[in-house]
Amino acid sequence: MRNSPRPRCREVIPPQDALKAFLAKAHIGGLFYHILLAQHLARAGFEARQVEKENNHAHVWVVKLRRGRVPAGLEIAWVKKQICLFLKRYGLRYPKKEVVAMVEGERVTVAFNWQRGKPGWLVMWRRKVHPERLTRGPS
Repeated sequence: MRNSPRPRCREVIPPQDALKAFLAKAHIGGLFYHILLAQHLARAGFEARQVEKENNHAHVWVVKLRRGRVPAGLEIAWVKKQICLFLKRYGLRYPKKEVVAMVEGERVTVAFNWQRGKPGWLVMWRRKVHPERLTRGPS
């Protein structure tokens, strides 16, 4: 028999609190909203390359993406909708006409204003696959 009482149910930590705790432990706590935005856009079909909140008076966010699974020609409308949905989740109703998006081939750049988050940037590296590794069989 144990001397200490056993907890009846496990405490469940909400995912955002767990992410905040992880980022604080990794000393990158100021990038919380950067990571959430990158995850949201990844679920929407884009591949996030860089998320940056610029250090100026307008609280400008610039996000650089790859098209990913989004069909060609629909990138601008889809990224504007996804940015507005993300901001709505955090209590800001943001008009689509205020989101600026630009497409250059496979790359999409989007910018908008938002006060939350700390200035800084987050870069996601994509693993490169060498062509000779694709053609070679098992070693």
